[in-house]
Amino acid sequence: MKKLLLEDDNRCFACGMDNLDGLRVQWVVDGLTMTGRFVPEKKFQGWQGIVHGGILATLLDEAMTRLAGILSGGAVTAEMTVRYSAPAHIGHLLLVKGELIKDSRKLMELKATIHKEDGTLIASATGKAIKI
Repeated sequence: MKKLLLEDDNRCFACGMDNLDGLRVQWVVDGLTMTGRFVPEKKFQGWQGIVHGGILATLLDEAMTRLAGILSGGAVTAEMTVRYSAPAHIGHLLLVKGELIKDSRKLMELKATIHKEDGTLIASATGKAIKI
């Protein structure tokens, strides 16, 4: 099997600063964790005034798999389970955090959370990333 070549052209939907239609999240890595801040615009809405669940899932996925990729030199999502706990509102700051839980030869197990500024949990996820 041919090895997958992962190249960053700064157009990633979640973090690519050259993707004007994307989320454009700037991430900060600190050891085995990664954090990001995101204020959702109306274009990321589901129901009126509420952030679409797919956007929240994208933030959780990016927090886990981007961290895995940075720590391992390249990774892609293998599996993800999301639990939604409270609505996220358009225009309100979201705090996103990804953490490495377990690192094995081929897989990394991770978790991620999204909180409101007041600490209320919006959504959480667990997942696995395959090292490339």
